[in-house]
Amino acid sequence: MCRHLAWIGAPRPLADAISTPPHSLITQSWAARELLRGSICADGFGVGWYPANGGPPARYRRELPIWADSDLVTFAQATVSTAFVGAVRNGTPGIPGGLASTQPVSADGYLASHNGFLANFHHHAAELRGMLPDDLSAQLSGQSDSETLLLLAIARARSTPSLVDALAETLEDVVQIAPGSALCVIVSDGTELAVSRLSDGMPCDSLYFCVLEDGCMVASEPLDAHPGWTALPASAVTRVTSSGVVA
Repeated sequence: MCRHLAWIGAPRPLADAISTPPHSLITQSWAARELLRGSICADGFGVGWYPANGGPPARYRRELPIWADSDLVTFAQATVSTAFVGAVRNGTPGIPGGLASTQPVSADGYLASHNGFLANFHHHAAELRGMLPDDLSAQLSGQSDSETLLLLAIARARSTPSLVDALAETLEDVVQIAPGSALCVIVSDGTELAVSRLSDGMPCDSLYFCVLEDGCMVASEPLDAHPGWTALPASAVTRVTSSGVVA
């Protein structure tokens, strides 16, 4: 499936997660250590970040493998943000590819990424997409299960004060409709993260956090040998701030 990550804290260049660490997102795309399904994430990549001017999130996405983008390293070194989300994709069989299936998703000031799949999505797509408000339904740009899932979480966040509760309620609804799904999700509003490690009847995809002096990094796999990397709780939805995990 996918590898993804997020930062929340003081301003940092995207390169601190994308390219510089020994087990950066670029490295994880071709040398993942804990990928449960598939082996190489070569079906596109993306990164979204919150600009310093306070505007809506920006995104840089490509359909090519992350290691094939000759401009990415320089771009990631020059782009600084207090919050960003990045992902590399290993496509799910039956889900169309292309830029529309490349994460992170961006809507309503949120950035979101999903590692996993919605079981039998082709049977449930109409029902799930029918739950979206009209304006977010109109933002659907492709046929991927992840885009539908993440827009549902963003829709729920509109009416739920807690981002963690919004994500938890969305995932509960999705499992009821599509049992057997794998739901490792990151959602950012630019000030905190809601993250999940959930799966229905199978091992959970990996997701770790590491508290640093100026914020907190979340990643599918540790980016380096820092002793602070800790697995996030399995079968749970967790709030992450710049100070770390909040119970």
